Amino acid sequence: MDFFPTSYFPSTSYLQLLAASKSACIIGGESYLKQSYRNRCEILGGNGVQILSIPVAKSAGSKSLTNQIHPVYSENWQQDHWKSIESAYKNAPYFEFYDQEIKSLIFTKYDTLLELNQSIIRFFEHCWQLPPSQLTIGFSDSFAPFEFLGRKLNYKSYIQVFSDRFPFQSNLSGLDLLFCEGPMARNWIL
Repeated sequence: MDFFPTSYFPSTSYLQLLAASKSACIIGGESYLKQSYRNRCEILGGNGVQILSIPVAKSAGSKSLTNQIHPVYSENWQQDHWKSIESAYKNAPYFEFYDQEIKSLIFTKYDTLLELNQSIIRFFEHCWQLPPSQLTIGFSDSFAPFEFLGRKLNYKSYIQVFSDRFPFQSNLSGLDLLFCEGPMARNWIL
């Protein structure tokens, strides 16, 4: 079994490794790490790479486990994230095919960060018709070591929205690949 941290609109390398796994488990029982991709993602906007971060509440303070992390809905992050995504990708070839589903994911209120991130992974799985046999998601309440963030994969470039301003930016959120390549992004993931 391969173990992964949870991730908000995960990177292309995360999605590639997850799709390549015969049995994947998203870890919920490890200590929550601040400034990680558990609650943030990177997109390519008009001014370069932009980080979108969800404000979170820790029910057990600094000793909270990942499954005890809750998105804070009193702050206006949902509107900010949607405006940033819309601004970055409204001219992408496949934006209009997926925009309402992405908007719905962002504006749905989930009790935990794990629930939100699981919905996002299921969305990508559905969009790219990833075979269920390759992607089995389970949530573990126990800690197991994983080596994900240090892995580097080979990236085949594709045309990004701001390719006239910036060189190809690899390993952004899967949103970049989805909006730029649509269903053909499955070839990059698999």
